[in-house]
Amino acid sequence: MAIATYSDLQSATADWLNRQDLTAVIPTFITLAEAKFNRELRTRDMLTRSEAISSNEFVAMPTDFLEAYDLELNMTNLSSQQRLVYIGPDEAKILKANKIHNLPRYFTIIDGAFEILPAPGGNTDLLLTYYAKIPSLSSTQTTNWLLTKSPDLYLYSTLLEAVPYLKDDSRVALWAAARQQVIDVMSIESERAMRQTIQLTARRRGFY
Repeated sequence: MAIATYSDLQSATADWLNRQDLTAVIPTFITLAEAKFNRELRTRDMLTRSEAISSNEFVAMPTDFLEAYDLELNMTNLSSQQRLVYIGPDEAKILKANKIHNLPRYFTIIDGAFEILPAPGGNTDLLLTYYAKIPSLSSTQTTNWLLTKSPDLYLYSTLLEAVPYLKDDSRVALWAAARQQVIDVMSIESERAMRQTIQLTARRRGFY
């Protein structure tokens, strides 16, 4: 059967497990699988851009934020975007203790927010590229980009999350290997696409 929706995934899971009495718990298996996706996957499809304007050093993270890929700033006295460099919280403390006043050059992450260092002296336009959480499937969110692209990954991952509940299944190794193979292929595909994008950008810049 085709696996295109949340309902399809639940039905396929029940069929593969040969258990039609798990209707109440299969949604939990799917939720657990999605939690692992968000911890393990970092592919080009997860990259999202968000823009914010701030007049102080703290900027709230997007609600679906997983990991920063790039943070740039635009200020009226700059002619182009400037990439900010990530530093750890301890380095940020040292920088603040030295009371350096200059254009923002660094950022760190603390208490669910980005801290820009040194603190901007006026409105700062920030452009964040980040890995976003995979939208969770539900009765109202019936599909997402990952289910459309890799229904096999969703199925194998959901089946594996059922194993502790069922306690024993001889197909665990098969499902685990199939799941890992899909993840490996997705990672290779993502890396290749991102390399091509970088190379194309470099060529375009060379034309000017």
